[in-house]
Amino acid sequence: MSDRPDTTETSRRPSRSFIFPEPGDTLADVAARHLPDQPDGAQLLMSWNLHLIMRPFPVGDAGEVLCTDIVYLEPPPA
Repeated sequence: MSDRPDTTETSRRPSRSFIFPEPGDTLADVAARHLPDQPDGAQLLMSWNLHLIMRPFPVGDAGEVLCTDIVYLEPPPA
């Protein structure tokens, strides 16, 4: 008998909802479309998508995102 864990069943965490932005989108545009009931939706998106805020190279104007960026629409799991 092996001491290796059984990998026939994998446990996966549920994925967070995400989108790829439209050309020319900002986080404010994404928030208006996907979080219309949140008055501070752009701020929420920034707090859930630190990989966009902390990128090592600038992208256009503040809050602008690329079509290839993954933008999470909900917070990370606790």
